Amino acid sequence: MKYLLFLFIPLLIFSCSTQDEKDMQHDHAVTTYYTCSMHPQIMETKPGKCPICHMDLTPISSEQLNGNTIKLSEEQILLANIQTKIIGFDNIENQIYATGIVKENENSIQFINARVDGRVENLFVKTTGSSVKKGQILYEIYSEMLTATQSEFITNWNLLQQNPNDELLKRIYQSAHNKLSLWGLTSSQIDQLKVREKPLIPYPIASTASGFIKKINISEGTTVMEGQNIMELVDYTTLWIDAEFYANEINTHNAVGKIVQLQFDGKGKYKSSGKIIEVLPQVSPSSTVTAVRVSFDNTSLMIQPGMQANIVFQKQSNKTILIPSNAVLKGANENTVWVKNTDGSYEAKMVHIGATNTANTEILYGLKAGDEVVVSGSYLLQSEYIFKKGLNPMAGHDMSKM
Repeated sequence: MKYLLFLFIPLLIFSCSTQDEKDMQHDHAVTTYYTCSMHPQIMETKPGKCPICHMDLTPISSEQLNGNTIKLSEEQILLANIQTKIIGFDNIENQIYATGIVKENENSIQFINARVDGRVENLFVKTTGSSVKKGQILYEIYSEMLTATQSEFITNWNLLQQNPNDELLKRIYQSAHNKLSLWGLTSSQIDQLKVREKPLIPYPIASTASGFIKKINISEGTTVMEGQNIMELVDYTTLWIDAEFYANEINTHNAVGKIVQLQFDGKGKYKSSGKIIEVLPQVSPSSTVTAVRVSFDNTSLMIQPGMQANIVFQKQSNKTILIPSNAVLKGANENTVWVKNTDGSYEAKMVHIGATNTANTEILYGLKAGDEVVVSGSYLLQSEYIFKKGLNPMAGHDMSKM
């Protein structure tokens, strides 16, 4: 019995080995597989229908399954309008976009203060937003001090005309002249007093600056004190825009002084340029944006505070490998570019992209200078590959893990 058992065990082992060898030979003998173009995960060794969509399975050779290249006939290349371009190094036109709201230039705010005590008799500018020019009469004031000084000036001027060499009269005249000047009278107004016989009451007070009325702090009949703020003017010939960029879009160390292009909503195609004058401090340490302040000239006064501005910042870049943007097939987890090899085959390569615009895309890695990339017909190549091989050429790859 033991003798028979010893004879049976080798025969069993030999039989199993022979079966394994036959299976391996069968696997190597299979040169054609069958897959579904709609469900490339289906892979069979014999014809049939897709168990998911019930379409006929498509034959595909084992050679086609190896690698991620594909060859097309001359007719297919012409029909698919496949065009290629040899790529190299160049500078990408990297434009960063932002929006902002036009605001007043806070440095252009002018304060009109009372120079002398008195009562406002007549107010000629009563509404905010009104435009005033330097030298324009803002209000008339009755002031006993101003009236007395006018009288002193007129009297001494007339006496000095009669005694031009009198030093005392000269000193009195000069003292009265200085008082009137400090109280806001212009040289023209002081010269007008020389031809008057009596003081001008009430006296007109002229604006010391040009701009738009931002705030009025007096009304007719108001008593004002020396130094009191009467009005606030703002000049709109230069304006500001506060804009926000993502922190990785702009270098805060050299942003100040950079020129940006501006376009304003509501003004058609009106464009201008401005300069970054300040990088504003972050409100929160965890903020993901960088706020900058842009100053621009508005001598035409076409732009008003409150308007929205579109800002274009031209970011400098070093030479890098560039390809046409339409050559990149963007997926959920990968970016693919088709490359033409020297043997005429087309190969799908996964790439990592950087800066991009409508014309060009920066390639960080995945391609090299001199590669011949497909710039037209990439989607048809992708479809043909999936149809023939039954799977995505980048299946199983995740660019986020590169």
